[in-house]
Amino acid sequence: MEDNIKVILADDHQLVRQGIRALLEELGFIESVAEASDGRQVLQLLRNGLKAQVVLLDVEMPGMGGIETLEHLSRDFFGVRAIMLTMLNDRAVIQRAVDKGAKGYIFKNASLAELSDAISKVVAGGTYFASDVALALLQPSSDAGKLLSQLSEREVEILKLIAEGFSSAEIGKKLFISPRTVDTHRNNLIQKLQANGIAGLVRFAVLNKLV
Repeated sequence: MEDNIKVILADDHQLVRQGIRALLEELGFIESVAEASDGRQVLQLLRNGLKAQVVLLDVEMPGMGGIETLEHLSRDFFGVRAIMLTMLNDRAVIQRAVDKGAKGYIFKNASLAELSDAISKVVAGGTYFASDVALALLQPSSDAGKLLSQLSEREVEILKLIAEGFSSAEIGKKLFISPRTVDTHRNNLIQKLQANGIAGLVRFAVLNKLV
């Protein structure tokens, strides 16, 4: 169990938590180390020393919801990655979640394969957003064409791969360049697109239908 990916489940419905936990146990390489009914319990578990790599967060929970929990996770628990697992398909909520540091956003009706893929990619340093999270909801920014015109073909290629959740090492292997070169391109993209880190790059790519 030592090498398993350790996950905290946060949802205010016990039956939902039990169902998700049962699904995760089928995968064999993921260990549900704790459950919480709201964000405060998640933070308390981590402050008490519980080790986890991923928190699966519902958006709407009494006490402390998922978005507010994200703010604390990003500030106080840098190594813990959050995936929003919800039925809430609202463009404003999705954008806030990405802005606050969510590394993934998927729906509760996702398949076990998609949930597994999301957790694996996020733990590897990437991101995972369900294909219909924002494509049909959010409109591209008015100056998107101008911003895109500033990018080279290689930068657009790397932007797409970042948005698909690949890490610098994975992108480097795909494009036969070093991870350091990928990081340089990524930093250039952040500057050119005036993005708020990787989350901003992912949002830009999604909004402008690059993925």
